Amino acid sequence: MLFKVILFTIIQLIPLIIWFFYLKRKGTVVDLRLMLSYFLFGSWFGMFGELFLYQFIDWIFHSPIWEYRVMPIHNKVTSGYGPIMWGLAAVYVCLHFHSQDKSKKRNVLLDFALESGFLLILELLFNFLAHAIFNNYYFYYFVPDLFHWSSFTNMPFWWVGYKMMVKYAQIMYKQEKFNIGLAIMMIVVAFAYQ
Repeated sequence: MLFKVILFTIIQLIPLIIWFFYLKRKGTVVDLRLMLSYFLFGSWFGMFGELFLYQFIDWIFHSPIWEYRVMPIHNKVTSGYGPIMWGLAAVYVCLHFHSQDKSKKRNVLLDFALESGFLLILELLFNFLAHAIFNNYYFYYFVPDLFHWSSFTNMPFWWVGYKMMVKYAQIMYKQEKFNIGLAIMMIVVAFAYQ
């Protein structure tokens, strides 16, 4: 299992590295410290976001939308791999955000489509890769709209998460000591109280 987790992580890093150097070659400045800020925030925010959303959705619909099937924790609501998965997802958000042309004013609907759509595609690719390596869905969606690989129902939540990652990472930029301490504390809490 450890070999599969390491392979899974390395394969996820390859597009990030290529994208980073592509942006650098293009003249787009993406600071490594800023990427670290995104990673640290994402490492715990994604897991706690899932725990919150799961309770919120269960409260409204009385039915879960997803369950984790690889390294599940918290009654399959999130995964033990979550800090790495969500940290890397946040770095993908960082590169996506900094790849956009900010000179043109866009409307909210276009932002919603581009940003939540990006996370939808990222989740699909992540789940396909996980299925190839672990021979199982990483997370399984009970909603069948995207054949249980993902679901359009999450798009509003992804968009809010995208915006929060961008905002928080900017606020915590160059605050590594506090950011690392907060990430460690939140991750310990997530694993200690299952």
